[in-house]
Amino acid sequence: MNAGASAAERAAAHGAGQRPSLWVRLLIALGVREEPAPPEDAMPWLVGAEGEIATQELVDVLLAEGWTVFHDLGLPRSKSNVDHLLVPPSGEGLILLDSKRWWFTWLTDAVGGRLYCGEEDRHYDAEKVVFLARFVRDVVGLVDLPVLPALVVHGSEVAGGHLQVAVDGWPRPLHVFGPETLLAHLRERAGTPDPRRADHLAARITQTLHPYVEGDS
Repeated sequence: MNAGASAAERAAAHGAGQRPSLWVRLLIALGVREEPAPPEDAMPWLVGAEGEIATQELVDVLLAEGWTVFHDLGLPRSKSNVDHLLVPPSGEGLILLDSKRWWFTWLTDAVGGRLYCGEEDRHYDAEKVVFLARFVRDVVGLVDLPVLPALVVHGSEVAGGHLQVAVDGWPRPLHVFGPETLLAHLRERAGTPDPRRADHLAARITQTLHPYVEGDS
């Protein structure tokens, strides 16, 4: 499944993308009416889909470098989904990316140890991606291999292009990337290629996680 599919489905459930009636389409064609804007409650999902698609376009270039990349995976017994899950060529663990598209005039930064976008406290997004990482680690059955969670923020500038914040109960700092720094940091984690190990881990993901379907739990 492509990135942003689940977010787009949720937007559609709120009325986004519904075709206007024939009469309304005629009035639009005549210039009497403008194309209707998406319903207000669909906008968060549409914006979320844009962020996920932007991240997919970035990380899919790693496929040619020996990475395995999954997008929009559902979690068993949960309504949550994982935006992007990457297996590096070394097969030494997983990298879980959660895409965001925040207001472009605001700065994303760490303030007092918490994640902020402008004046809005967004630390709950840091906590959520750590929750997803724990869930994936347990479902996939990783005992000795790490799951490294990270946020990718589009729109809003990330201070310095990359920052780290602490999340209670998680042993390592959570990375927050701007799109301009993401690939360089991922490539640093490629490791020594071990196709057999990487393929085994990718197969384990395929067996335990599946493309997200709206309404599944």
